[in-house]
Amino acid sequence: MKESKYLTIFFTVTLIWTWGFGFAPIIMGIEGTPLGTFLFYFGGGAPSVTALMIVFFTYSKEQRKDYFRRCFRFQYMGVKWLVLIILFFSLITVIALWIGVGLLGYDMPKMDYVHAIAQNPLNLFLVVFFSLISGPLNEEFGWRGFALDRLFARYGFFKATLLLGFIWGIWHLAWFFTPGQAQYNLLQSSLFDAVLYIPSVILLNFAVSFVYVKTKRSILAGALVHMFANLLGSQLLSPYSTEISMTIRYTKMFFCGALALYCVFSQKFKEEFDNLMKSF
Repeated sequence: MKESKYLTIFFTVTLIWTWGFGFAPIIMGIEGTPLGTFLFYFGGGAPSVTALMIVFFTYSKEQRKDYFRRCFRFQYMGVKWLVLIILFFSLITVIALWIGVGLLGYDMPKMDYVHAIAQNPLNLFLVVFFSLISGPLNEEFGWRGFALDRLFARYGFFKATLLLGFIWGIWHLAWFFTPGQAQYNLLQSSLFDAVLYIPSVILLNFAVSFVYVKTKRSILAGALVHMFANLLGSQLLSPYSTEISMTIRYTKMFFCGALALYCVFSQKFKEEFDNLMKSF
């Protein structure tokens, strides 16, 4: 009952906080101004900040140690999973570009960040830093760090991943009405493309949950899946057309969907998940 209460508090506070500050600039007509931008991004930090407050106020000393070890210790995931994560999303991007540019004739992405890195390799650290704080750092202390274990315990792998993916998707609601955001561009292009964003996030969440289980609940590993999905699938390619964006999204959905099917039907993975749950 206590765990259920904290989970409800986490989701309620996170959604109200993010939607409140995310929609405030739109309601006030100040989107794009310094104040509007600050309010919008202040709302984006809700998942991590809310989770950390609950962790500090409700966890025992040993629970907090375990939590932060899984957040920051690379040993929990190891080099193997870092390489596999990078290869997985690199493959998705290469195949999507082959389909979009090579087969369908769309314009090649401008790849401004790639050119900046080629001119000065030290820019790579800056790009990775901004990629880390633009999503994973703001969100993953909460989505994977706090919520996922509790959802696993209550609903099992499939339902928990599906539910968290849906909440993660609708959490981005304000992005669809904020100029300059990828979701805003989707909505301007096509209502179907905008609606498709939700199932695409749900399928990506299966990839995150899969790695989270495989790395024995490494929060860092989950954050890196989130980061490299953004970095290799959009940020390094920017700017690019909506057609390329959707080609990448469809390709990512195909591969993440295949991984989701493996998670659902693989007896070996089910056993791994059950053994992991016994260690909670």
